[in-house]
Amino acid sequence: MVNVIFPESTENQKLAQRLNIDKLESVLKFPRFFEIETVNACNARCTMCTINDWEKVKDVMMSDSLYAKFVDEVAEYAEWVDTVCLNRDGEPTLDKKLPQRVRMLKDVGIKKVTFATNAQLLVPKLVNQLIDARLDDIMISIDGITKNTYEAIRLRLNYDVVLENILNLIRIRNERNSPMSIRIRMVLMESNQHEFEEWSSFWNSKISEQDDVYAKPAHTWGNQLVGEAEDTIAKYADKPCIFPFSSMVIQVDGKVPMCNIDYNVKELMGDFSNHSIKEIWNGEDFTKVRSFHANKQRNKIQMCQGCSIWTPEVVVKSPVRPTA
Repeated sequence: MVNVIFPESTENQKLAQRLNIDKLESVLKFPRFFEIETVNACNARCTMCTINDWEKVKDVMMSDSLYAKFVDEVAEYAEWVDTVCLNRDGEPTLDKKLPQRVRMLKDVGIKKVTFATNAQLLVPKLVNQLIDARLDDIMISIDGITKNTYEAIRLRLNYDVVLENILNLIRIRNERNSPMSIRIRMVLMESNQHEFEEWSSFWNSKISEQDDVYAKPAHTWGNQLVGEAEDTIAKYADKPCIFPFSSMVIQVDGKVPMCNIDYNVKELMGDFSNHSIKEIWNGEDFTKVRSFHANKQRNKIQMCQGCSIWTPEVVVKSPVRPTA
């Protein structure tokens, strides 16, 4: 473990509490959370997405050998790792090996395996395969309660198909008594916020106790789409982000960006094709990023200026969950 001491400050203590550890230095052991992208492609062109700005990669699918390497390395830390999310920017259901990928992680003892999907391809056959593979959690993005609102945001997707797939997912999960949790999320924007209450009421009436319904505002992708407001930049200037202390993104070709908003890897932390997770996690680049955040200097990194994507208070809940 790298000999790094983080300053004792209120914000750093809050960060340690969020991570359920006594000392922030403990994070240097290994990442607790992973987002590993097995496919770098999508069947949608959502209005708030960065897909039109993605730099092309040689292969849009992660190789079996690279994925197997990932499974082998996280297996050594299965007790420490909290969650592995099987997507980043791409749509994971385009990966025909998705159930197999889930099963491989569960077979080595990973506690929570999840992914986020637009649900267009989440047909009953795939749902059953994922339940068989012991998927723990799934997050569905659906940004409207009406067809017109939804399809104006989620371009190339069909609201009726998505709605049917989500309702079938809930039904099959319940019929099979699977412990899998389902999260329904809306990305809040000017074009859909008027539907939030109706949307929230509808989905809260469909889910079970282990599930969740919530919304999050659209973000700037770390000042890459639009710049953060000056007051927002000032607000977060002395607050360390939890991501570089807890999480690692591995893209389809093995590149490791600074965080999950760094979709074109402008801040390269390492290459998993050539180095281990442990080497990258304790490497010079990640160490520098953590030092900036722990020492109230996050604004030295442009993408971190005013970014609130990992701030708990940005999550929006409905006032009351409907009861039967």
